[in-house]
Amino acid sequence: MTITLSTLGTYQGAGSEISAYDVTTRRLYVVAGTSALEVLDVSNPAAPTLVKTIDTSAFGIANSIAVKNGIIAVAIENGDSKQAPGFVAFYDLDGNLLNSVTVGALPDMLTFTPDGKKIVVANEGEPSSYNQPDSVDPEGSISIIDLSKGVLRIDQSSVKTADFSAFNAAKDALVAAGVRIFGPNATVAQDLEPEYITVSPDSKTAWVTLQENNALAIVDLETATVKEIKPLGFKDHSLPGNGLDASDRDGGINIQNWPVFGMYQPDAIASFTINGQTYLITANEGDARDYPGFAEEVRVGANSYRLDPTAFPSATILKSAANLGRLTVTNALGNPDGDNDFDQIYVFGARSFSIWNASGDLVYDSGDQLEQITAVQVPDLFNSNGTANTFDTRSDNKGPEPEGVVTGIIDGQTYAFIGLERTGGVMVYNVTNPNSPAFVQYINTPGDVSPEGLAFVAAEDSPTGKPLLVVTNEVSNTTTTYEITTASGRGTVPVIRGTSSSDRLNGTSATEIFYGLDGNDTIFAGDGNNRVYAGNGDDTVYAGNGDDVLNGGAGNDSLYAGEGNNRLYGGDGNDNLYAGRGNDTIYGNAGNDKIYAGEGNNLILAGDGNDLVYAGAGNDEILGGAGNDSLYAGEGANLIDGGEGNDLIFAGAGNDTIYGGTGNNTINAGEGNNVIVSIGNDVINTGSGSDRFVLGAGSGVATLNRFGRNDRIQLTGGLTFADLTVTGNNREATISAGSDVIAILKNFSVAQVNAGLFV
Repeated sequence: MTITLSTLGTYQGAGSEISAYDVTTRRLYVVAGTSALEVLDVSNPAAPTLVKTIDTSAFGIANSIAVKNGIIAVAIENGDSKQAPGFVAFYDLDGNLLNSVTVGALPDMLTFTPDGKKIVVANEGEPSSYNQPDSVDPEGSISIIDLSKGVLRIDQSSVKTADFSAFNAAKDALVAAGVRIFGPNATVAQDLEPEYITVSPDSKTAWVTLQENNALAIVDLETATVKEIKPLGFKDHSLPGNGLDASDRDGGINIQNWPVFGMYQPDAIASFTINGQTYLITANEGDARDYPGFAEEVRVGANSYRLDPTAFPSATILKSAANLGRLTVTNALGNPDGDNDFDQIYVFGARSFSIWNASGDLVYDSGDQLEQITAVQVPDLFNSNGTANTFDTRSDNKGPEPEGVVTGIIDGQTYAFIGLERTGGVMVYNVTNPNSPAFVQYINTPGDVSPEGLAFVAAEDSPTGKPLLVVTNEVSNTTTTYEITTASGRGTVPVIRGTSSSDRLNGTSATEIFYGLDGNDTIFAGDGNNRVYAGNGDDTVYAGNGDDVLNGGAGNDSLYAGEGNNRLYGGDGNDNLYAGRGNDTIYGNAGNDKIYAGEGNNLILAGDGNDLVYAGAGNDEILGGAGNDSLYAGEGANLIDGGEGNDLIFAGAGNDTIYGGTGNNTINAGEGNNVIVSIGNDVINTGSGSDRFVLGAGSGVATLNRFGRNDRIQLTGGLTFADLTVTGNNREATISAGSDVIAILKNFSVAQVNAGLFV
């Protein structure tokens, strides 16, 4: 089967490196190596528009982004020093910060596991320099963040670190096996630099590229341990089909075999499954270390790079600028006997993509195809920096430089998309037969320079019902969307559109995409994993069982989701949102909304307005947002945050955590052993369990009704019982810290207040 990519739309932004697409809002979130994250509306991919920017400057520089189940995760390098621990920040789809944790140094890439229960982060841990008085070389590591309790409950205990310290004693063995460990005075843990991650379909294993080290780490995500460091070996460019153009001074395109070995050194890695077997695919970019105190790059023609006369009897010819003299190589490899010359020549990267099995063994390499194809299709851009006036200038250093790779399934076939950072454009291969991939297409859009990241959008998630490929271009700062069509016309999802009038749209049991457009529409989506965008108007949407996405848009909408793990997005207006049984994500957005969540572990973000929320049984997370909200939690261990406004909170049976938020709130603790954090003038009716009240000076007065002997008060801000004064009588006790009253205990005698009540 043949597919064709065609350019659909381009957005010129302030920067563009890595993107992530959200199906609920039809937004694209783009990071650019700055503290500004751009949010694009791609509901019409042909005409993307900027919605807003998200400021990450409180943490640092945003390096990578991922979106899943209505949550955004951003990997952020420390703004003070990239050698210091970095962060992962979590945002809702509208850019509001939900939570954050600290991870390792220089978090450069992150991804959700397929089951959505973890985030895996590659902490590159680059050194500042080597052998300098102020040199800092942090350890590389992989952070594994447990999301199973919900995004609002994440804390530092949710983060586990898979590091490489267990391999420090095995340095010699690793080097002998082919792992590049060569930083001056560096331990194994310091030298290994995690770059990019892919995760197995069962969410149990991660494969992490160690680019500078020409190796692959295999990580057990359940135990947060590195199981193996796999050397990737070397590519023999002297073999037929493995040629390269090695010179920018040879007068043109000149792909041929040379006595050179290529270090694969992949940047991006992806995975796919064929007949139950997992395969890995890498973009073999290559990368050198160049720091104060140590630099490994050298040209073959340099006087300092002497070729062994026995190994290279034609050394003088090879050192010619038109042959290998201009080729950039490493001086950290190729001299096994330790004398003053080099017996082998090693270059950075393999100018190819490779397919590996799950054990990290090579299955296929594309040889010199990337150079051969670009030489024919875009000869003016051959081994360039993406422009005709830089023709052939990259032949001496990594050639087309494949950096990004992503895979996608279209009509039962698996395709790989490989971005060429220097030449530009995207290579497309059918990899359904991993042992013999078939070239499909090369596309290079004028104006797009230096593709960095690629994101595949499946047909069922696409605004058009056809698969999409999003390419972020680092140098041109452009984000381009390609639409993918099949020769057979299959591989798409039906799109059912309304009109500007009030329509009645009916679906089937298949997966479909609905657009209500204007008017007060009634939409019956049926079973299946449907995507419904009701549009403007007061719409009513009924979805059957399945994992549905329901977006009400503007207007006073009523959205009814059946059983399944649904995502509901009310949009502007006073909406009624009903979710059935399942683990749902529900956004009320602006307006006075009524939200009814069924059984399951739900995330409910009520948004602005005076909202009414009823949560069913399950371990729910409820965030009231701005407004005077009424929040009712069902059975389970819930987290409830009233947010801004004067809220009414009812906690059900279970051990709940309740944040009143700003405002004067009324909190009913319910059954269970609850934790209640009060920062306003709150009235708190304690429940039947052993509750803990978190209070501090200057935060408001908490009035506690029915405070029991098994309840406790936790003081914040460094306060201790010795700092308190207690006044009152045998029916009421007032607790103060200096001039601040922090709590009034109703129906509780002053005589009963002692240090034992405080923790």
